[in-house]
Amino acid sequence: MYDYLIIGAGAAGCAIAHFLKKEGKNIAIIDRDGVASGASGAAGAFLSPLAGKKNPYNSFVNDSLSFSLDFYKEVSSESFIKKGVLRVADDNFSKDRLNELQNEYYSSDALKTICSDFKEIEGFFYADAGHINPAEISAKMIEGCDFYKKDIIELKYENGVYDIHGIRAKNIILTQGVNTPLVDAPYIELSPIFGLRVDAKTSTKIPFNIHKSISISTNKKDNTIAIGATQQRHDSKEMLCNTSCDKCSFYIDDEKTQVEYLLEKANELIALRDLEVIKAYKGARASIKSYFPVVGALIDFDATLEKYPSIKNGTKIPKESLLYHPNIYILNALGSRGFVFAPYLANILSQYLLEKTEIADEISTQKLFFKYARKKV
Repeated sequence: MYDYLIIGAGAAGCAIAHFLKKEGKNIAIIDRDGVASGASGAAGAFLSPLAGKKNPYNSFVNDSLSFSLDFYKEVSSESFIKKGVLRVADDNFSKDRLNELQNEYYSSDALKTICSDFKEIEGFFYADAGHINPAEISAKMIEGCDFYKKDIIELKYENGVYDIHGIRAKNIILTQGVNTPLVDAPYIELSPIFGLRVDAKTSTKIPFNIHKSISISTNKKDNTIAIGATQQRHDSKEMLCNTSCDKCSFYIDDEKTQVEYLLEKANELIALRDLEVIKAYKGARASIKSYFPVVGALIDFDATLEKYPSIKNGTKIPKESLLYHPNIYILNALGSRGFVFAPYLANILSQYLLEKTEIADEISTQKLFFKYARKKV
């Protein structure tokens, strides 16, 4: 009998497992393909701030980053490299926006004194940035938890206990990303965003991470580097995933083109000498239009509207009066900043579960529920 069964072993699932295990809870985690096998395994796992004037979203990102940098250093200093990031202006981030925080500016000449392989670029250096090895850090986070490699089709609940293939638990936490949901929650409208990472060898010594439209990591301890990018695919249509990206017909013939794109963009920033691509990783990252992730107890949409039909007309119902699926919680929609958000959100969810600490409205299931009920029904 487990206190919590976590379904999905990506960044979110592994992080919440870590926090709950740390509090003495008996934890099991299940994944169809393995630990960090989907979007999290394909992540570049770059830990970078969000530039620009202060607003609710970039404040949320940067608060998450500050928390997560300390977290990863404590959990596994071996998997964490903090050497900062050089941000180069592009269509989305102008020089003025990148300099909102008055970061150190590097001219093209200055960069060439640091590394002669830099191309004719300039940028702003952010010291509080780094990257991690996603597979290593995920495995480290779930040490002491029981792991099962199983494909879950449905949740069975009886007499206050969930029983899934003989694995029994009092509570369920869904951290499935864009995989086909096990519980109907139409108000959580997830969209998959395609992500690609290439691991490669190069004789070029890269002094710090570099980011423009793609990201390039500094050299890891084995002298490999990571090159990664997140790109909206699927023509922005919603679609649910019931297989891995490596087996999905949408991607299966597209890897060569995507890898060539990454290498072309990387070469515009720095010359990667003696480059040898080792492996490419693909993953569909879960996102919501607001970009904010979602955390909390899972509301029973149909039962709540049946009891309170006036919600559709804008009637305000206290959050505690809504009807919830028994002991089911969610942590999802981390988007392209999965490893930035995961520890911060997992800490928030664990405090909610163990201490009843309220979850901020901007990331709550209730906010999405009310918005959907009033506009869609």
